[in-house]
Amino acid sequence: MDPLLRLTLRQGTVYYMPDRGLSSAESHYFIVVNRDPVGEEVLLMAVTTSQVDRAERRIERTQMPQETLVYVSPDEYSEFTKPSCINCNQLFSRSIAEFQALKRSGQVRGNRDVPATVLQRIIDGILASPQVSEEDKAKVRPDD
Repeated sequence: MDPLLRLTLRQGTVYYMPDRGLSSAESHYFIVVNRDPVGEEVLLMAVTTSQVDRAERRIERTQMPQETLVYVSPDEYSEFTKPSCINCNQLFSRSIAEFQALKRSGQVRGNRDVPATVLQRIIDGILASPQVSEEDKAKVRPDD
């Protein structure tokens, strides 16, 4: 692993990048949610959207628990220019090798970490999700 990445990669780190799994080709903010991403081969990330109404309709339509939709205002995280949210029912996976290649190609921009309070709400949302596998929840869950 790249030494600089090893120093900066942690739960709550935010990257602005594209993802082929999204319907939009535009870059989005992705939040690393693995408890120990340096010790894993795959990054688990939650994606943010500023299309809050659309995300709310999706949660309602799929009848997911309300706490799986986490709201974040620009006051809470100044990198966001609009009120945004994270649907904690969908996590994105990317191998460390693939992530490093994207970073080297300039497609990934690092941002400051989300505040601990926001990160905790995201973790709680992931743990409340009936769609996230127990294996992924174990990678996110804090050590006891």
